[in-house]
Amino acid sequence: MLKKVKLLSLTVVITIFLLILGATLVVLGIFDDILNWDIFSYQVENVLQGIFFASVALSMFGVAITLVLGIQEIVTAISSLQRSQEGGNLTPKSEAPKSTYLLYIVGIFAIFSAIIGSLSFVNYRITVHRTKVFKRITAEQIQNLQNKFVQQISQISASPQKNVPETMNDLIKNVQKLSFVNSMILYLPDRKDSTVIWQYSSNRIYAKKEKRKLERLFVAKEYEKAIQAAFQGKPELLKVINDETKFRWYYVVKDENNQPIAVLRIYGNPNENFREYKIGI
Repeated sequence: MLKKVKLLSLTVVITIFLLILGATLVVLGIFDDILNWDIFSYQVENVLQGIFFASVALSMFGVAITLVLGIQEIVTAISSLQRSQEGGNLTPKSEAPKSTYLLYIVGIFAIFSAIIGSLSFVNYRITVHRTKVFKRITAEQIQNLQNKFVQQISQISASPQKNVPETMNDLIKNVQKLSFVNSMILYLPDRKDSTVIWQYSSNRIYAKKEKRKLERLFVAKEYEKAIQAAFQGKPELLKVINDETKFRWYYVVKDENNQPIAVLRIYGNPNENFREYKIGI
């Protein structure tokens, strides 16, 4: 006798599994927040959140499909009962074993995983192209402003404690206005202390004049160490960071003697339509 896989039973099993998965992630999230676990990285937490919301959405669809199939099963059962009463010779098919349902579930999740994996790969390739375009056009634009930056930086590099000149502020403001730029930070070396660098963020360009000062930072983070190394003529660490697939670009400003005098940290605008740009090979 042919064993039948009931779509209603399969949907119910999958829905229950998704609800259990969602409930498990909720419990983990509660304990992660209350106990301040450091088990999951930021990227892993984003993946788990995606799985949670996907499981909730799919389980809602599962509930809806279960209601529809349940009504269909009721109608089919009533029809079968009527035919049986009319003398029809019906031989009901036995239901397939649980292992068959498990194989169906594994197959469905394998298909979903393949789709998500394929789309993730496509998204990665698009992101790589867009970040390359961003870094290329950013480098070209800043290169055009190289001499202006050298002129302005020379006014404050000797005494970074002073207020940033209006001309420097205007220059940073013009870069900030570019459609593919979100923000930027200017970094200057401290000639007396190698453990210190100075920064001026574009967030301050609209502040009052007396508040337009560079901020003194002690070198601690990875990118700060890379900036400090670039000031010492070792830009290799910055090149490694620039090779990452992120909308962020570090540009080393050099004087007429080809000596590094500043570093510009430029954050790109991810909403810019970089797809319209083409990069020459």
